[in-house]
Parts: sequence; structure tokens; C-alpha cells
Amino acid sequence: MVEYFRVGLPYIRMRFKVPARRGGRVELRGRFGAITGASGEYLLVRFDGEPTASIVHPIELNYVEAGEAAEPPLGPDDDTRPSTGE
Repeated sequence: MVEYFRVGLPYIRMRFKVPARRGGRVELRGRFGAITGASGEYLLVRFDGEPTASIVHPIELNYVEAGEAAEPPLGPDDDTRPSTGE
């Protein structure tokens, strides 16, 4: 009898040696998003500002720590924050 392997986030973590977890923040070509689940050996990622999840292979993503998946900080010449009067 053939035993089919289970797929999902635990399998993806083991097979591809990635820290894929539901809600984990990721980056792909400058776009940030969150992992919402798995579909076979692929991850479902909802990128910021998009209504639906995209299917992405786990090794294509950059896995980011908490707080790193945000817009890059503005440089000193690009600072558009309101002045505090200082």
C-alpha cells in the first residue's frame, strides 16, 4: 500500500528547511506579505494591499523577523515627516 505524505506548513518547514509559519512575514522582490497557509508544497502569501493570497514556492521568499517587514526607512534627504519645531 502506498502511503502518501502529508503536505502543509510542517512538511514545508522540514522539506525546504525554511521557517514558514502561518502569520509569518515574508518578502518577495520588494513586496511584503504574510503567510496565510499552504497548498501542497507551496505557500499561500497575502501581500500587503492585496485582497487575495498568491501561491509562492517556499524557497523564493525571504523570511523576515518581526519588525523587519516594513517599508524601508526614509533617508535624511527624503524625510517627509511633519516637523516637531526643533
